Amino acid sequence: MRMHDENASFRFNQKGLKKFLGDLECDIMELAWKLANPTVTVREVYDTLRKRREIAYTTVMTTMVRLSEKGLLKIVDKAGLANCYSPQNNREEFIVRSVEHVLDVFFDEFPMESKHFLEKQEKKAAKRTSSKRR
Repeated sequence: MRMHDENASFRFNQKGLKKFLGDLECDIMELAWKLANPTVTVREVYDTLRKRREIAYTTVMTTMVRLSEKGLLKIVDKAGLANCYSPQNNREEFIVRSVEHVLDVFFDEFPMESKHFLEKQEKKAAKRTSSKRR
């Protein structure tokens, strides 16, 4: 998800990272986070991914290029003709930044409704704190 891309979308009907990324982007990012040591190539991602599904090498390559254009992967080196990619952020950092972005959008567009949400969260936190003290 490009944090400030006008075409970015949040998919309420999906689970986990698929709320922020397309299905293939999500699978590739999960593999990049898992396989990067410290870098990963298209071939490494493709070889792992094709064990799970039928997919073309060029599809993986194009998607990884797009993920680098979105700022999720960075090209850090070359191995022959192949780009070596590294995730821009670790998985946890990506989630934090994405959630912050979505909340910022809601708080900016719906300030009154967001105030109610914050009050509700504060009440929940107070209940958790008081129940832990017992």
